[in-house]
Amino acid sequence: MPEIGEVARIVHYLKKHIVGKTIAAVKTQEDDIVYGKVGCSASAFQKAMTGKKVLDARQQGKYFWLVMSSPPHPLMHLGMTGWLKFSNDDTSYYKPTKAEDKAWPPKFWKFILNMKEDPDCEVAFVDPRRLGRIRLVEADGEKMRTTTPLKENGPDPVIDSDVLTQEWLAKKLRSKKVPVKALLLDQANISGVGNWYSNTFSDAQIKQLHDSLIQVCKIAVETLADSSRFPEDWLMRHRWGKGKEGGGRLPNGDKIIFLKVGGRTSAVVPSIQKKTGPVAADVSEDANDTEEAEEDKEEKKPKKATKPRGNVIANAESKAKSTGATAPSNTPKRGRKKPQQEKVKEEAEEDDEDDEDEVEEQPAKKKQKGTTSAVGRKGMQREGKTAEKSEPKSTSVKKEDTQGRRRSARRTNASQHPLDATEPRTTMPQPLASKENSLFRSVVKNYESKQYKKGLKAAEQILRKHPNHGDTQAMKALILNSQGQSEEAFALAKIALRNDMKSHVCWHVYGLLYRSVKNYEEAIKAYKFALKIEPESNNILRDLALLQIQMRDYQGYIQSRTLMLKARSQLRQNWTALAVAYHLAGDLKEAENILNTYEGTLKSPPPKSDIEHSEACLYKNMVIAESGDIERALEHLESIMKSNLDRSAVMEMRAEHLLKLGRREDAEKAYRALLDRNNEYRKYYEGLEQALGLDRSSEESRQALKELYESYAGKSNRVDAARRIPLDFLEGEEFKTAADHYLRRMLNKGVPSTFPNIKALYANPSKKAIIEELANGYTSEKKMNGSTGNQVNGEISDRFEQSVLYFLAQHYNYHLSRDLTKAMDYIDRAIELNPKSVDYHMTKARVYKHHGNTKKAAEIMDHARGLDEKDRYINTKCAKYQLRNNENEKALKTMSKFTRNETAGGPLGDLHDMQCMWYITEDGEAYLRQGNIGLALKRFSSIYDIFDIWQDDQFDFHSFSLRKGQIRSYVDMVRWEDHLRDHPFYARAAISAVKIYLMLFDKPQLANSEEKNLENLDPNERKKALKKARKEQEKLEKAEAEKKAAAAKKPATGADGEPKKEDQDPKGFKLIQTKEPLEDSLKFLMPLLEFSPKNIEAQNLGFDVFIRRNKLLLALKCLLAAAAVDPEHPTLHEQAIRYRRALDSSSEKLPPPISEVIDSHFNLIPASTNISDKNDEFLQKHAQSPLHVHAALKVRQLLDPDKQAQHEKDLLATLDLPSISLDDACAGLSVLDEWNSDGVIKDTYIDSAQKKWPEAEAFQKD
Repeated sequence: MPEIGEVARIVHYLKKHIVGKTIAAVKTQEDDIVYGKVGCSASAFQKAMTGKKVLDARQQGKYFWLVMSSPPHPLMHLGMTGWLKFSNDDTSYYKPTKAEDKAWPPKFWKFILNMKEDPDCEVAFVDPRRLGRIRLVEADGEKMRTTTPLKENGPDPVIDSDVLTQEWLAKKLRSKKVPVKALLLDQANISGVGNWYSNTFSDAQIKQLHDSLIQVCKIAVETLADSSRFPEDWLMRHRWGKGKEGGGRLPNGDKIIFLKVGGRTSAVVPSIQKKTGPVAADVSEDANDTEEAEEDKEEKKPKKATKPRGNVIANAESKAKSTGATAPSNTPKRGRKKPQQEKVKEEAEEDDEDDEDEVEEQPAKKKQKGTTSAVGRKGMQREGKTAEKSEPKSTSVKKEDTQGRRRSARRTNASQHPLDATEPRTTMPQPLASKENSLFRSVVKNYESKQYKKGLKAAEQILRKHPNHGDTQAMKALILNSQGQSEEAFALAKIALRNDMKSHVCWHVYGLLYRSVKNYEEAIKAYKFALKIEPESNNILRDLALLQIQMRDYQGYIQSRTLMLKARSQLRQNWTALAVAYHLAGDLKEAENILNTYEGTLKSPPPKSDIEHSEACLYKNMVIAESGDIERALEHLESIMKSNLDRSAVMEMRAEHLLKLGRREDAEKAYRALLDRNNEYRKYYEGLEQALGLDRSSEESRQALKELYESYAGKSNRVDAARRIPLDFLEGEEFKTAADHYLRRMLNKGVPSTFPNIKALYANPSKKAIIEELANGYTSEKKMNGSTGNQVNGEISDRFEQSVLYFLAQHYNYHLSRDLTKAMDYIDRAIELNPKSVDYHMTKARVYKHHGNTKKAAEIMDHARGLDEKDRYINTKCAKYQLRNNENEKALKTMSKFTRNETAGGPLGDLHDMQCMWYITEDGEAYLRQGNIGLALKRFSSIYDIFDIWQDDQFDFHSFSLRKGQIRSYVDMVRWEDHLRDHPFYARAAISAVKIYLMLFDKPQLANSEEKNLENLDPNERKKALKKARKEQEKLEKAEAEKKAAAAKKPATGADGEPKKEDQDPKGFKLIQTKEPLEDSLKFLMPLLEFSPKNIEAQNLGFDVFIRRNKLLLALKCLLAAAAVDPEHPTLHEQAIRYRRALDSSSEKLPPPISEVIDSHFNLIPASTNISDKNDEFLQKHAQSPLHVHAALKVRQLLDPDKQAQHEKDLLATLDLPSISLDDACAGLSVLDEWNSDGVIKDTYIDSAQKKWPEAEAFQKD
């Protein structure tokens, strides 16, 4: 607590540095205690101070104020830990300055005044414990002492020495019946006397007391509270040895004892300060000062210091430490204090620093009787009563807290929660005793270290003694949830809340439970209730902020991040997070303002090696650029260019800004500088072209472009981009010449990726023909030496020959230039030259795949894998081909060569842990082709779960990225996550899953594998087969039970060593036995429609689902979306006709709003259209397209099923269409299956298709 001399020191520095100057700017941090307790606010203070001139600085006792050029004037009290710091001077007087104390702005600042005049000076009010007070007083500057609270305080011993006379003091002493020291410390009597200086007083004579009082206060003020300049005979200089080895004595050996006077610790030297009268009732001798305690001091063992540790619910442990009452021992050892006595002693020692007797607004009143003494409080606490019960009502403070005391009363609006309505709220449980309190901390510790069994055991021990202890019940619920017992956890958490609705721990845990089941809305509600109870909890606030950004509640996230910034403004990541919050919310101006504000608080620039600052600068530039102010973004970028560590990013951003501003000459230089750093990056070449104003489609620019790339190609023989890019814009002979040079160069080197590098050119038929001509020409050259001459270059010649054959095999295997016979011929010739080439065998397998012979393709790919068993790529390629051949078990065995097979679930479990989506998807599609829809749906559900995991993984990055300073990457990640499910793998799995659900709706018997396999048998055979199937099922169940029993002895663990939950439905039987397949399909379908609206297959499936659910408007929406993508799509034509028929055949009249929407939007097939004629018109228009013919024939079958024979004949004729492909032919066979055509028709179709595709497995008869 400040003494009169310390306040005089502050006033001295205020007069030295800011009096006579103008306040240019004021920075404040909102604090509802420091400002709010006295009816002020940070914003009001900032507004009142900005732009005003400081005329003077004054004090009265422990208060000081600034006289401004106009009211209001700031009146301040430092409280226990408050102080004023100056950026250009050191105001400390007795504590050594720590290194971290030199940082600016300092920690715990409440306001900072920035002075306008030179020299530069900033003044900061700091207060770690927030016991100080800052208020504004509307009064004339000369009449400040006539206002509250100054007028309620007594005279100042220094400035009011004419008032505080010997006669005045004598009158005051005779009117009071309290200890002398208590009278002196009461600020209503005398202002500014503190606990330090009162220990020097002698109470023998009033004159001596008066003289000592005036002398001590004057010396304290004159020396600016510098204790090193105090007189040597002052007791204050020797009182600090209390409790220390060899302390508690004067230099001459006289003993110093400590008494409790008026609730304050007082140092006394008995040999000098003799008792001359009766001792006050509340004066007690400190136990530490007895000789007996001093003798036993050596016997006490010091306690081990516990290391601070962070945890997911650190609030629980901190609450246990702060509220747990320590149970005293019934038989304490000689000289050893009881635990509760230790607690009271600690409070008493703290009182040495805390002046609780000053008076502000309230005038001095007679103290009420009935106050509880320290001994009485100890007795009540030993009986286990709460502090709330032991505290008398007379201690409550009316209006504002004028003495700066902390109050622990908590308020909550918990009664508004639904839980409160279920059962009446009980009283709060009693504080835990020492043993149970220690056990509770171990519960938290065990939860964090994932020692759940130990945690449960400790919780049970507590609950046996305190069955209604809410915090323990909450922690037990959290542990149960971690063990997979969610229902029990929620039930227990609700009981904990009913037992202690005012516990922030219970509400926090309740939110964590909801978060674990992904009910984020309820979790946010619970966190908000916890914050109402414990508004300063950083852990709860952090968890709330994470959920808000996860839910994209940007406004809520801004509020939470603002509170976090106010609580810990010294952390840069809090400033950055708030800026990101505004950025993602679209408020770019405020985001930039937050970043500027933080930079303004930096007293000195960060070191050049500060990576976080470097990234923050680039992020700020990104914000400026996105706001559209490119000119300012460029200026900012050039100001940080020299000091920024990410040189490449700065150069790229600068080049882009210059290009957008139209400064082409500067942009050209910038892009050339980038190409000097990386001459293979296409983006740099494209930027250079734009800077030079070159257009690839223009004949005039083509020569300049050619010369540009030739110049870069000439700089290095190794550069590829400068030689490949010209092939994109050159035409005719120029293209042929450039392509010839490029192909010869690559083929001579034997580069395997030559064909993939140029196949994009095949979109231009003329370029495709030139490349084919060149490649075929190379085969006719003598020994194919790769040169225009006839020299043979030995090894180079052999390599060129192989490369040409390999290139031609890939060329004829490509879908735009496909000739599988030639492709097979060329790849066989290449294999003859190099039979151990993995690449050549892989290409041969691809040729067989395009032939439709998946069996042969898988065999050859497996042979290629055997040529290099250490190559993971060829291993995965082999497994993929085996899956395409429906060899699931064989593919898994192949994959097991590169998986951790000891993990739970074996190789398949490890593939799921690694989120190997390509394998899981291919595995599911293979099972779907085999008719095993249970396992197929299981695999597609796994893909859905993987995307859910990706969504949840954001939680880790919300805090990690900001902590590591990776801001731009974090913003990109958040934006990418917003459209996560437009990923091709999700679309592929979701489409297959929806198809399965449609099959289950159309044929419910498919959910029963027995019925599915036996539906074509006669009744007697079916009965026998069912009996046999049941026996096999019983055998499988028995084997499964034995397997579970073995697993129970040794729990399965995942890749991370954590216990892995057992899959209760490994075969997917429960998935396919759903009673509502269409509703279940929506889980896959809705994200697909939202994030992949241009996927026409997804829109087709959406129509099929919604038309079956009789959701006509949703079905129409899918139709219109598909029409916007491809109005001539064959499936769209069929579905539009089905929709029109559904409308025409509806027995119930549609509600008017729905009918109006359909009539106004469904114009694909108007109501007056003849459907049959419309279908014939469509067939005639697309007569050469097999898929369109299929769609028209399906409509004919729908309109007139009696003519199925004619429709089958027409379908058979599609095999003769020149444009038909193998996939189209397979689709035709599926149409026959859909029509339930007889075996003769199917065999005829298969025979015709086999003649055209003799290698295709789909048309091979068993």
